[in-house]
Amino acid sequence: MESESTRQRLLSNAERLMAEKGIAATSVREITDASEANVAAVNYYFGSKTELLLEILKRRFLQLDAELLERLNAVTARNNTTAPDIAELTGAYFDALVNLGFDPRTGRRDPFIYLIQRASSEQEAVLTRAQDYTAPGISRLIGLLLATTPQIDREMLQAPVLIGLMFTTSVDAMEAMAAEESNPALVGAIRAFLVAGVKAYLSRLETTITSRGA
Repeated sequence: MESESTRQRLLSNAERLMAEKGIAATSVREITDASEANVAAVNYYFGSKTELLLEILKRRFLQLDAELLERLNAVTARNNTTAPDIAELTGAYFDALVNLGFDPRTGRRDPFIYLIQRASSEQEAVLTRAQDYTAPGISRLIGLLLATTPQIDREMLQAPVLIGLMFTTSVDAMEAMAAEESNPALVGAIRAFLVAGVKAYLSRLETTITSRGA
């Protein structure tokens, strides 16, 4: 029990400190001091600070995936026998990430969002490793998007590229949401921008296939 408690404290404090200060600027000692743990605890539980970061990101992406799957199931249930359209599917992803990363009651972003922004500039390779494109939610999203464009296959879709674009745009929307004066119109515009971008991405792939066959 104590062992698991220490591990959890390391994860929680590392996420908070790295989000606030930056990944490189946060030392192992700072993490262990905040967690009331021995300085060797990070290596003991995770192997290194990098692997600790990877574990944090993986856990959070699994949270996002579970939220996404729930929303996609709701979308398909509403449509019943009709296939969901691209706007509904893209909106489900946007809403899942916003729900995980932003608290409308306080107007604050979750530390995870700040950490993602840090990781994208400081530890891009770790961020890439953390995302599982075979996870249930992401896999279902890709499958449903492909169903809207049957000419495109999974290999051509390049899920890491498309999901990466969707993720970045959704995270950027939180800047508008966290502003001192809420701007729902701007958030809605960003959501619409994301939907238009996904449609354009898929349309471009379809055009490429058509031109090859001509």
